[in-house]
Amino acid sequence: MGVQAIDLQVDDVTTATKLLSAAYGWAVLTDDPNFGELDAGGIRVMLSRDAMVPWGALDGLILHHYVDDVTAAVARAVTAGAELLSGPLMTDWGTEAAYLRGPGGLIVDVCRDI
Repeated sequence: MGVQAIDLQVDDVTTATKLLSAAYGWAVLTDDPNFGELDAGGIRVMLSRDAMVPWGALDGLILHHYVDDVTAAVARAVTAGAELLSGPLMTDWGTEAAYLRGPGGLIVDVCRDI
């Protein structure tokens, strides 16, 4: 048992599913206008248009997506439609990182250990 998935509330599930798959290479498991699901390498990212609870802007959540080449990953994500917020940069804690925003305000830290 443990955390296996995160569900992001978005206005356009189809567009969000395509962007996350193209930007980060996450495999699409379900692609429906009301619900999308991707395999993000050990955690499932679900995308829902309608939630069972009220929802608003996402704030305070960052997914860390480890890659071999941060610069190439940033280029891929930006081409797919993600917004580059900062980086690539070297952090004080030993990673190269870049922060991007995507569907539903999701922040993804594309990073690698150095």
